[in-house]
Amino acid sequence: MYEVVLLDADGTLFNYNMAEKYALGEAFKKFSYKGNIEEISKRYKTINLNLWLELEKGNITKDKLRYERFQRLFDEYELDFDAQEFSENYLLSLSECNFLIDGAEDICKYLKDKGYKVVILTNGIKKVQSSRLGRSDVKDYIDDMVVSEEVGVNKPDPLIYDYTFNLVNHSDKNSVIMIGDSLTADIQGGINYGIHTCWLNLDNISNDTNINPTYEIYSLSQLKDIL
Repeated sequence: MYEVVLLDADGTLFNYNMAEKYALGEAFKKFSYKGNIEEISKRYKTINLNLWLELEKGNITKDKLRYERFQRLFDEYELDFDAQEFSENYLLSLSECNFLIDGAEDICKYLKDKGYKVVILTNGIKKVQSSRLGRSDVKDYIDDMVVSEEVGVNKPDPLIYDYTFNLVNHSDKNSVIMIGDSLTADIQGGINYGIHTCWLNLDNISNDTNINPTYEIYSLSQLKDIL
């Protein structure tokens, strides 16, 4: 039934929480932050998440998001840190992280062995995602990667799916499935484009939205029941 599998990166293949924790810790240490890193990191995650949701809506550019999240954090904590310099340090450390979600390597190998065309479709930052993929154990199983930054639009915009379909020279929407952990980006994006979707709900959270995936799984290994 399916021929092309579109996989989100962060939270689907890559363990973004681990990478974010490491990168924030490294950046705060470099800036000699004396406060509670765990506490300020928790606040950062909230600010960052809200800005990424604004990015999905087209209300902020990725270039601005990179430093705006830190500027807002530093303003709130009255820290005299340079947000752009901090962002550069953070992204450098983030690009070094290739922590994977449990089962990611196994499922990517499985998909490749089954003959699927496997494409990463991510709203992340290109230099970060390219570095992380290149360092990871899944790189040999991925046929291509599309990063929203190089397309100019983000999931859930249908244009990023147009770009991806053209890239892999595929036109049959019925034979493509989008898999990801974000209802608003991955699942809504797939629905907007008219392809099947699979929500990776690792934390078994309640779906209180009107966004309804074709499938819902709670671990990557469950993809074997679908594909």
